[in-house]
Amino acid sequence: MKKTLLVLLSIIISHSVLFAQKKEKMSPSELMFQYYDDTFKPFEKKNWYVGLTFNIQDGSLKSTDNLIGLEQVLEADEFNYNITLKGGYFFSDYHMVGLGFSHGRDKSTGFGLILLDTLQAESISRVNDFIPYIRTYYPLSKNHRINFFNELKIKLGFGDGESTRNENGVQTEIANQESFTLGIGFSPGITFYAIESFAFEVQLDVLGYEYYTTTTTDQSGKETTYQTHNVNFTLNLLSLNFGLSYYFGAKN
Repeated sequence: MKKTLLVLLSIIISHSVLFAQKKEKMSPSELMFQYYDDTFKPFEKKNWYVGLTFNIQDGSLKSTDNLIGLEQVLEADEFNYNITLKGGYFFSDYHMVGLGFSHGRDKSTGFGLILLDTLQAESISRVNDFIPYIRTYYPLSKNHRINFFNELKIKLGFGDGESTRNENGVQTEIANQESFTLGIGFSPGITFYAIESFAFEVQLDVLGYEYYTTTTTDQSGKETTYQTHNVNFTLNLLSLNFGLSYYFGAKN
């Protein structure tokens, strides 16, 4: 009996040593690929998701011309960013319901030298969006590392801002602005798993319908309200959002 136990113990130890040696010989890329086996199920029912995406736009414009012997200069700079935090829950395989919150800020400045007059203008606006959505995943690889997804979402946005205008160093205009946005549409994207349950995301905003209203109050207290209804399914590459996400429960 003792001899039998010793033989079984020797076999177990030998297999353990061989398995450990095999793992030590595996390269980092092999170890990473080994993680995405049949037990990797990131889109399984009852899993959770959290993600952070961002979008940045930076641009400038300069135009110089001569007008009746005098130089005319027009310059403009624009810097916009948007950051979105998302959370979601898989109510069934490959289908997730979630809620996102985004904060955006747009800033534009302009400078003009026309004849003997110097003009300066600046506009800053901020907006906070609440975004409930439903997302569906379509795997593009057997191990779920690369996937296409599409969101059906509703956007509720609340914003404020201010704009100023100066002529020859004297402020001539100042106005405050409040806005509201209601939008509904689709937002496709691609997700790629790079490190275990962490994934990179690239997403494109394609809002189908958007209602926008803004109220501007000038320095005299006069209010002006502007409303638009827009139906648009065009693709704008400048609206690409890049981000990182994590899937809880992806590895069983």
